Amino acid sequence: MTEHFQTIVIGAGSGGMTVAIGLAGLGKQVALIEGKHVGGDCTNVGCVPSKTLIHLAKNFKPGMNADDLLREVTRKRDALREKETEEVKHIENLTFIEGMAQFTAPKRLRVTHPDGSSHELTADNIVIATGARPRMIDIPGLPAERTLTNESLFDLTCLPKHLVIVGAGIIALEMAFAFQKLGSQVTMFALDKRPMMTAIPEASEAIQNELERRRITTYYNATAQSFDESTRTLTIQQDEQLITLHNVDKVLVAIGRVRNLDSLGLEQAGVKVDPRLGILVNSYGETNVKGVYAIGDVTPTSAFTHSANAQGRRVVQRIAFPYLPLAKKEPLFPNATFSDPEVAAVGLTQKELAEYCHPQIIKRIRVDFKTHTDRGYTDGIENGFIIVDAVRLTGQILHATVVGPSASEIISFFTLAISQKISLYKIYRLVYPYPTFSSGILKVADFFMRDTLPNLGKELAAYLKYRFAKPSP
Repeated sequence: MTEHFQTIVIGAGSGGMTVAIGLAGLGKQVALIEGKHVGGDCTNVGCVPSKTLIHLAKNFKPGMNADDLLREVTRKRDALREKETEEVKHIENLTFIEGMAQFTAPKRLRVTHPDGSSHELTADNIVIATGARPRMIDIPGLPAERTLTNESLFDLTCLPKHLVIVGAGIIALEMAFAFQKLGSQVTMFALDKRPMMTAIPEASEAIQNELERRRITTYYNATAQSFDESTRTLTIQQDEQLITLHNVDKVLVAIGRVRNLDSLGLEQAGVKVDPRLGILVNSYGETNVKGVYAIGDVTPTSAFTHSANAQGRRVVQRIAFPYLPLAKKEPLFPNATFSDPEVAAVGLTQKELAEYCHPQIIKRIRVDFKTHTDRGYTDGIENGFIIVDAVRLTGQILHATVVGPSASEIISFFTLAISQKISLYKIYRLVYPYPTFSSGILKVADFFMRDTLPNLGKELAAYLKYRFAKPSP
């Protein structure tokens, strides 16, 4: 027997849950299909356990038991998973189905259940929200029991004495700082030239300084060669030099993600997939097949829980209220790394700035928390700053990076400012509590006004000269 629903959502992660619960709340009949755990990466192997670990590590003191802390991370993760699983089974208009889904036609799915049975579903709309999994590499000789990814890391019950991390991105850095605070010897190596390759160089430098201060050993332009289980040594190659890492307990592989698309049978649905970018969608999340949508990691533009949620809300509006106007572009997606210090950014990347704007029309403003804010001085902040790229004369903000305490909170202000085109002139008139880190935002406006107002003629001439000029090579 084939069941029919108004909408089927494949994947009960953050984006999928947003769509399923949102549409069910509007009275639509929804099926939510999940092959593993409710909550997806965020609840089970990502945001929730990692931020729990980071929080507990920050408050870890001598005499405390690190193994107990690791078990507490697992306990809190499991408790939330059980709570979410139970709740989703009792939502009105929502049918929760355990199993793996595969397209047999554009609007038809076959679901294979854990017991091996299967049945078919059809729907007016289908939303693909299957997320991603860790990208793996083969290290000759490294046994499976010593290999970790974010999917197994939070099941640890014993603290590794020596943790080696492959990678220098968000997961790698967050876990490097957390495990160092718990007492692990931490070594990082990556093929990248520096940590956080997608961040501006100033942010990478601040992170590298802190890694060195905490005696986290790092090797860049480096690759794994082999592991010797008898001596627990990992050999890596940096440029032409072979380096041996001794007494390695665990190796955490954090080198990126692979989209979960392999088993969906997208060719049966006629959905277009770019091998590099993922499922191609328009700004409303709809694929080339009408009524089939995709959100989250499987799309080209989303790699975070908050971006998947934002895409999910747009899909809810599109499906439930198709005739209401919807912004043609996706909203800005800020990003945050919960390292120590935190790093957050929003707006155009440095590459995009170079492509779309002549360098002479961009004014870069830097505010250091230590020297330019009293809160930075009182708290002894060594690595902390705000960098803003704005259009000279107009004060339109194009990019912001925040490094330091509460960077993940402060960046929301810049997200609003860029989205709503709030200029630095308007920000200059705002009042901030004293003393706070967020008052650094006002300092950015202060510096802009100090450089602009006394030189209005010069700024206007430069603006008119370069505003419509093509960027230099």
